[in-house]
Amino acid sequence: MLQQLIVHHYTLVDFLHLDFSHKMTAISGETGAGKSILLGALGLTLGDRAESGCVRQGAERADIHAVFDLSQLPQVKDYLAAKHLASAEDPDTCILRRIVNQDGRSRGYINGKPVNITALKELGRQLINIHGQHEHQHLLARDSHQTLLDAFGNYPKHQEAVSSISHEWLEFDRQIKALTGGQQLSEAEQQLLQYQVDELVQLNLLEDEVLALEQEHKQRANADQLLQAVRCALPNNPLDEDPMACLQRWQQQLQNFSQHSPHLTAAVDMLASAAIQIEESQIELQNFLQGFDEDPARLQTLEHRLDQIYSTARKHKIQAADLPEHLTLLQQQLQQNQDQEGQLEAIHEQQIALANAYDEAATSLTKVRQTAAKKLEKAVGEQLTLLGMPNCRLELSMQTKSDIRLQPQGRDDIEILISTNPGQIAKPLAKIASGGELSRISLAIQVVIATTSITPSLIFDEVDVGIGGATAEIVGRLLSQLGQHCQLLCITHLPQVASQAQHHLQVSKSSHGQATQTQVAALDDDQRIQEIARMLGGVKLTQQTLAHAKEMLGTGALLH
Repeated sequence: MLQQLIVHHYTLVDFLHLDFSHKMTAISGETGAGKSILLGALGLTLGDRAESGCVRQGAERADIHAVFDLSQLPQVKDYLAAKHLASAEDPDTCILRRIVNQDGRSRGYINGKPVNITALKELGRQLINIHGQHEHQHLLARDSHQTLLDAFGNYPKHQEAVSSISHEWLEFDRQIKALTGGQQLSEAEQQLLQYQVDELVQLNLLEDEVLALEQEHKQRANADQLLQAVRCALPNNPLDEDPMACLQRWQQQLQNFSQHSPHLTAAVDMLASAAIQIEESQIELQNFLQGFDEDPARLQTLEHRLDQIYSTARKHKIQAADLPEHLTLLQQQLQQNQDQEGQLEAIHEQQIALANAYDEAATSLTKVRQTAAKKLEKAVGEQLTLLGMPNCRLELSMQTKSDIRLQPQGRDDIEILISTNPGQIAKPLAKIASGGELSRISLAIQVVIATTSITPSLIFDEVDVGIGGATAEIVGRLLSQLGQHCQLLCITHLPQVASQAQHHLQVSKSSHGQATQTQVAALDDDQRIQEIARMLGGVKLTQQTLAHAKEMLGTGALLH
């Protein structure tokens, strides 16, 4: 439960230290005194959004602590231990802290350890449940009806089963989008790609084959001139002097005089080298002539092969020499598409299995919701009778959503219907209930839901708005009874409600020069009489109102 709230420099509060007790505590004060400041400060420790305007004028920052007793909350202690956020000194105590700077930036702490706002919210939901004064307006929003039923029914395992499958399904959807990337090949595109690959495979073009074919084609296309040139380079006329014989004769003539000059020695070496090179060139020319096939059909074969290659290259709009590389790229693309299809097929199979599991889990969730709906209808009906609406009947309509997607909340489309008169068909709240009726219906629902809540502390922020007279007294009794089972803080403007509380805090505002400050004080018995009288009769208190206030407090004490 909430033990203490310590506030420094928050809006109109300079310093505030409040101690809270078990059971029901009423919080009252003049309009504008700052009752909402308490909720605002507490909300910051629970992860509410921080704004720069919440820091008291003249201060550098607002600093707020909320201290909770966890001695009766083993599940919260286990949660903190698992998150490594438990207090080493006192595991039965949890301190939430929020610091807000003038620029609106803030820092959050759990037991002195820095955390993000999400962590504060997650823990706060396990410690306090706040029912706001505008809760009845939320009833008009159909989206809230499922949340109300689930809060009452309290079947987290069924909800988690559906939600888990849904998120797994969505993850597969994400994988599908990542695989396809918006560029999945159509069947026609895949067929075209396969045809192109088959065509290039059939062409069977080897690396550097085009260059070799082009060179050979040039040779054969100019075979006559080429052979004539080679043959002319070889000694084939007996009357012609052999170049090798000339070189050998010159070498022998100079060899006898080479010792006379280094130039002659160099010349002899060059002649010897030239003789070797001429001999080797003649061998290469002879080999060329011997290996050259003058078959005319070979030229036609070359031309046909080159025509195939050039034609295919034009179709693919690339250079002929790039066809082997292009084939590799197309094969990779085809393989990737085939692999993608395999992965997609596997994912689709998993999604089919998930869809079956989702059907089972969603059906189970629907059944427990139907059971909870009947109980909620009955419990709210009983409260409405106490609140002076005995003929009012609440009904929860449950339909199957038309959306076939696997929704995290299940397949139930839930709507709260109401009938305020006997024999009247139940219709949506917005079409039937008046403002006062809506307030009482909302209060009845909140009280019922609060009785099933596992949250140790409840806050009711002027949920009695629009209610008065005898009904207000009944509301006070309902809240007081609720406070017997949990810690209940009730911000109220009704004396009939405040008089039923076991504890009472008064919020007031005072001005000193240019400064305005909000204070909160715990009231003793005499002070409570004064405050209840003020709530009954306004600023001017009379003996009659004081006596009435004392009577109301006495009646409330008897009921406790």
